Amino acid sequence: MDDRDDIFIVGLNITKHAAYFANKQNEVTRVVHGVYFRNGRDVAELFEEYGIRLANFLFQNAALTHSTAWYKKPVDGRVFVGGDYPYNKVIAPHGGDFRIAQSMVHPRLDDPRMYEMVKFTDGLGEFEMACATPEMTLIQLMDATKRNVEKHLPESETNKIVELLQTKYGSRAAMLVALEEIAADADKKNEFDRLIKQLLSRRRTT
Repeated sequence: MDDRDDIFIVGLNITKHAAYFANKQNEVTRVVHGVYFRNGRDVAELFEEYGIRLANFLFQNAALTHSTAWYKKPVDGRVFVGGDYPYNKVIAPHGGDFRIAQSMVHPRLDDPRMYEMVKFTDGLGEFEMACATPEMTLIQLMDATKRNVEKHLPESETNKIVELLQTKYGSRAAMLVALEEIAADADKKNEFDRLIKQLLSRRRTT
C-alpha cells in the first residue's frame, strides 16, 4: 500500500488481500465495493478530487451527464452519469452525503454529437471517461426532475453553454437546427421543446 495515496481501488493501486488487512488495521475505510479511503483524510475533499474516477470505475459503460458534464467535477456531493438503468451509488456514508447517480439515458457513446471522451487528472494520474457534449448537456438540462436538483445549472451557466454553441454554429438559428436533430436522434423531443420555450421566455425578459 503506497503511503502517498489517500484512495485505494482494488485492481488499480491495491490488492484485495492488502485492502482487507489495511481495513482490519484501521488504516483505511471501505467506502464502496472495491474502494477504500485512508482514515483521517477529509472525505468531502477526497470525493471532490476522485468522484469522477469513482464514477468511471463503478459505471464503466456510462457517461457524465447534466451539471457534471459541464463542470467536469462533482457538484454538491453528487456525480451524475447516464447509463442503461437508474441507480444511486452511495459513497462513504460514514463521512457525509455523497452519491453517484445514474439516470437511464442509454447513451449513444459512438455518436460524437452527443458524447466525447474527456481526459481527467487526479492524484492517481490520468484517465478518460465519456462525457456529454455541450449540445447533449444543454438538452439533458431540460429533463423534468424533482429529485437530484443538483443536476441542473444556474441560469448564468446555462447561458454560457448557449453562447458557446451559438459561437460554434455561427447563429442561434443554426444552433437550434443542430440541437433539434440531436434531440430527435436521442429521443429527447420533449426536452428540446422545453429548451425552445425557455429560450423564448428569456428573450422576452431581456
